[in-house]
Amino acid sequence: MEEKTIYLVSLIMILVGLFFLFIYAGELDMKAIETVETVTPGEPIKLTGTITKLNTQEGTLFIEVEGNKVVTTPAIVFSGEDLFLQEGDFVEVSGMIEKYNGKTEIVASKVVKR
Repeated sequence: MEEKTIYLVSLIMILVGLFFLFIYAGELDMKAIETVETVTPGEPIKLTGTITKLNTQEGTLFIEVEGNKVVTTPAIVFSGEDLFLQEGDFVEVSGMIEKYNGKTEIVASKVVKR
């Protein structure tokens, strides 16, 4: 009887956790932008466009994304996985705006090939 109670409590906790994740994901609203210059550092954003430049150094991927407006935006992806991206791919980059050496760039948390 005690083992069934543990399983029931575990199942209830999982369902409550999934409910809170569902609610949180609905509130997380990254705004789509056309240029990083109009966004304050530390703000979450989403940018779509075509990769125009790609460079890998020591496990870090540096990409430049050309959006709908002809503005090139640098983005940095810290990933332990191979992303299999190439120049010309249309991608959606989600992350945070940061300033580095006086330039505005995206520190990407997610890159999705479209």
